[in-house]
Amino acid sequence: MNIFPFRLPLFSRLKSRRLVVAFTSACIFIAIYFAGHFDFSDELHGFYLLSCDRGRLFDLKGDLLLGEENRLLAKFEFDPILDFFRYEHSHKPNHPHLTYSWNRLNGSGYVFNYHDDGTMLLTCFSRFRDSRGEIPKGVFVGGGLPYSKHDNAQLTMSATGMAHFDGKSWHHLWCNANETIASSPDDKHDPSTWDFLGSKVLFSDDKKLIIRSSHSVPFGATTLRIDRYAIFRAGENYFILLMKLTNIGNTPAYYYYVYGDEPWVGQFGSSGGNIGWAKGRLFYFEGSVDPRQYSYAGMYDIGNPMILGEKGSSFSGKANFIEWIGDNKPNLVYFSNKEGQFAEEKERVPLASKDNRVIFLQWGPRPLMPRDRDFMILAIGLANKDPHSMFPVKPDVGLDQSDFDIILSDSP
Repeated sequence: MNIFPFRLPLFSRLKSRRLVVAFTSACIFIAIYFAGHFDFSDELHGFYLLSCDRGRLFDLKGDLLLGEENRLLAKFEFDPILDFFRYEHSHKPNHPHLTYSWNRLNGSGYVFNYHDDGTMLLTCFSRFRDSRGEIPKGVFVGGGLPYSKHDNAQLTMSATGMAHFDGKSWHHLWCNANETIASSPDDKHDPSTWDFLGSKVLFSDDKKLIIRSSHSVPFGATTLRIDRYAIFRAGENYFILLMKLTNIGNTPAYYYYVYGDEPWVGQFGSSGGNIGWAKGRLFYFEGSVDPRQYSYAGMYDIGNPMILGEKGSSFSGKANFIEWIGDNKPNLVYFSNKEGQFAEEKERVPLASKDNRVIFLQWGPRPLMPRDRDFMILAIGLANKDPHSMFPVKPDVGLDQSDFDIILSDSP
């Protein structure tokens, strides 16, 4: 028996179907939303579907960071399509120039420095997760290029952090920098915990680039403001990192600052072959460098003859360097197999770790009175090589007055 004496009008049935479809779609959308993590805070290079490592079914992102590629399930990338429509500024062959990409809201990007001999230097900033699983924001060396760029067969994992292309292949120079500021050994503030206040490209043409990122750090009873400036000049195998620390509170501060790395010179993921070097000498063992006697140090991928299997082996021969410039010199510079500790050179502990031969610089404790400021200036890059001795040679570096004027006139 039909309890309805009449049939529903067609428009009512269509409306009901639309409601069912809308309700079902909403349920699916809600289920998908709560089943995954969505992150489109970086520049949108495409859609990347990843297996989730944080308790949900999947991650959906607009970009991949270094170390996430192993979780990639599927992708749809925009860059190969957009490249057809992008206007690229033309440069004369064998003409040094800079190109870059910078996300000012996220404080991340990368810089290519092209040289007149066809080689190039790549530097990436804040495109990585630190040991806490967090992503720093600002001028912090580390990470890789957008995943879409790796369709280029020349790119490898060695083209991350800071890397050198010699015309044939990429060689790793510096990895994700390990930095921290502390009031004591038990009160450390890693960059990913700093409050990010923003970033800006202060100057840009094909010959020079200056990028600034700004941060604040609650520091005991006061607050420190830290402005970081990266200065690039075309054709150079290094960049200048200038850090301005200001005590913006009303209480004196005493700080330690640490800058270090297990740089994996030569090949990403391996410390094999890496030894320390400074002007006129090599370090095969753990030990310290007197920062008053020397103004720079680095690591050299030539093999450690104190290690079985490294003597006479084939390594890249590349060397990096870090130079401290100005009056604010580190109190301690050392080579070790583990960050935070080292043996004296006389103890003859070889630099032998397969993946963790490190170089570290440490300042402090340094006083910083209310409204006072400190500058730390570093040059970070690739060392040259003496054609006769094949020993590493640091390039001439310097901070131009015009660069310093731009920084001093900056009011972030």
